Amino acid sequence: MIHNFSHYSVIVGEFMDNNQIRPLGTGFVVTENKIATACHVVKDSKNLCVVLSNDIDIEGYQSTDVTNLRILYVSVVEVNPMNDLCILKIQDGYFHGKLPVISSLDYVHIGERLGMWGFPHCTLGRRILTYQEMEVGAKMKMGNDIQYKYATINIQTRPGQSGSLITKSDNGDIVGILLGTYAPNSGVLIAGINPYELNQSSYCISAEYLKEML
Repeated sequence: MIHNFSHYSVIVGEFMDNNQIRPLGTGFVVTENKIATACHVVKDSKNLCVVLSNDIDIEGYQSTDVTNLRILYVSVVEVNPMNDLCILKIQDGYFHGKLPVISSLDYVHIGERLGMWGFPHCTLGRRILTYQEMEVGAKMKMGNDIQYKYATINIQTRPGQSGSLITKSDNGDIVGILLGTYAPNSGVLIAGINPYELNQSSYCISAEYLKEML
């Protein structure tokens, strides 16, 4: 069963001096006026905004030539660089509708298939909201003074997807936030790509840590 989360997902971007939007990654609604994303998505960026997706027909053919985007300005209100999570607050506007349920990786089993909503390649200018499924390969704890809960998901993710929401297929609860592909620095780039990124192991952090930031 696919739970439609298209109306919760947004592109996080930076409004530039030339009145253009530079897409940075994906985010999603967590309260009436707050958006969650990965901390590294907004790092060192100013004049932040989100591009709404409520005009997208997820069952239809999305156009790659999109104009008249609806945007809302946002500001950073909570950052936890230790677990790479960030909360943005909408400056002038509210989300109307049922809010998603924020849960935990505690309720996810190894081999379980999860769903993910995000904007792969939005950093290259493509605004195509995409649903993907993947299995959970492992659960682990990482960190020094404080250890956080993560999961390895068996999928190769691309720039632009960081900050995507990850849901359970049975009840639609949000259990994780995509942080990216496990890719140590290889010391070399091929066509701008770290070869270590080309693997089927990405990782997400448990969504439960968003609650303490709201």
